[in-house]
Amino acid sequence: MKKLLLLSSLALLASCSARESEKAESENILENFSFSVDTLIVDVGEEIFMPGAYDMFELSGDGDRLFTYFEPELEVHEIDLNAIKLLKRHKFEKDGPNMIPIYLNYMQNLSETELFFASSVQAGIFKKSGEKVKSISLKPEDYAGLGPDFPFSLGNSIVVSPDQNKVLTLPNQILGTAEGLAILDIEDMRGKFQSLPALEITKNFRVLTRRGNGGASLGESQRAKLVNGLVIIDSGATSDTYILDLKNDSLQLLTFPHQLVPKAKTGEFPSEVDSNERLREVTNGIYRQISFSQFFWDDGNQIYFRMGRMNRELNEALKKYTADVYLFAYDEEFNLIGETVVEGLDFMPTGGFTKGNKLYVEWVVDENPAFIEYTLNF
Repeated sequence: MKKLLLLSSLALLASCSARESEKAESENILENFSFSVDTLIVDVGEEIFMPGAYDMFELSGDGDRLFTYFEPELEVHEIDLNAIKLLKRHKFEKDGPNMIPIYLNYMQNLSETELFFASSVQAGIFKKSGEKVKSISLKPEDYAGLGPDFPFSLGNSIVVSPDQNKVLTLPNQILGTAEGLAILDIEDMRGKFQSLPALEITKNFRVLTRRGNGGASLGESQRAKLVNGLVIIDSGATSDTYILDLKNDSLQLLTFPHQLVPKAKTGEFPSEVDSNERLREVTNGIYRQISFSQFFWDDGNQIYFRMGRMNRELNEALKKYTADVYLFAYDEEFNLIGETVVEGLDFMPTGGFTKGNKLYVEWVVDENPAFIEYTLNF
């Protein structure tokens, strides 16, 4: 197995290094891959609430507990993942000095006592007991280096660094794809902006329809996620991926020699349409091509993995979308070490979280919150 080739190593925001992964033909850890599926019902005791309203999932430091946002009551539910049992409901306030952001989009578990919350316009650090610890500005004019003429919103795909000194976002225009990476130093209130040219292709695979003063936008997007201590910035439209190493202050571009699927989507699609029907038609065409999921970390096998999907079609008989699904595995240095078609799975699980070699996706069973548990046997 050849190591990732480091072509250059320059300081973050001055330039970006690139690494290319190569996989030997005979080395494929997924050659005998199999998986099993189980459904785990969360024991909520006598609690009664909307079972399908969980959103956003964050693990505790030891990986044994899950924190998930329950929007109807502005609560974070803490779940024991060994017993699959609701442990505690952390309650937050909708107004006053301890008000959490309205229309919450992002949550991050920072420590045993603190959580980060953010919407597209507000952000802050809160104690799990409900008190606000710190407000974090998402206004460009508050950051030297960006200023009032910065043309993009900072409230997209927001991540807090582990030391809580920096906030990373993927600035965008409303309903649009990301324009690059912003690094906000919330200690000295300085901001830096870095373009991400390898992910600009994403713009070609997102379509907008306007509705009065608003609109809807569908298609692929870029994502930033803290995974195993690294900020991984990727897109559903391409396998190219950026890795932001905050400890070493470096940004690297990774490319991968996938053999089973194309490297990226191709072709031309309209960027704006005039009806919902045309919106669905165009996005169906976009989704028939390759789409890549986010990266996950398997701490048991010490590997990263992600999934892919092609040929998505509406199955009229089943009244659901089906597709060809793929699994890709990478070692700790992001070498591609395996890829396979996932037989027996006709949709790509998205979102969710991992614990060991298991992938969990939110589900509902009768009146109870639940998780579909995929055990991945490498």
